[in-house]
Amino acid sequence: MQLHENDISLLAAAARGDKQAFERIYRAYKDDLITIAGFILREREGAEDVLHDVFVSFARRAGKLRLRGTLKGYLLTSCVNRARDLLRRQDRERLRSCALNDLPSFAAGPAEVAVIAQDSGRVRAALASLPAEQREVVTLHIHGQLKFREVAALLGISINTAQSRYRYALSALRAILAKEGAES
Repeated sequence: MQLHENDISLLAAAARGDKQAFERIYRAYKDDLITIAGFILREREGAEDVLHDVFVSFARRAGKLRLRGTLKGYLLTSCVNRARDLLRRQDRERLRSCALNDLPSFAAGPAEVAVIAQDSGRVRAALASLPAEQREVVTLHIHGQLKFREVAALLGISINTAQSRYRYALSALRAILAKEGAES
């Protein structure tokens, strides 16, 4: 991941305490971060806590921060690490009963909204049932829009491992959703 010119100028402005720079950074990345944290944690409240913690930490460290990659990559790494930490602290049984909710829908009409909500609920539940390692790769690749090499670097695994986890996850998701379809 290469450092972008915009990242450098935004980080420099944020380091000087420029509130507008912080606001631009927040607006640019908050949706990606909360989506990723939400899928890792399988709950919206925890995802919001992670988002808050990531930006509080970023604000405190902005003046000392030396990016080796993109600002987005740094924030995603912080988000994944904080979500993992929170996940370790929470009771796993409680997590299984939680569902990510209130995701925005971009459908036009009420019938489409209902169908999409039902389908996305099934997909979220199926995704939540995957092992954490597979769920992270799928979430970072699809929702974080990261390439497999970026996912691998972020998670500290090889690109082959990232791709394998993704393939296994998709296979498992297909099986889960097919089984649900056969049962209904």
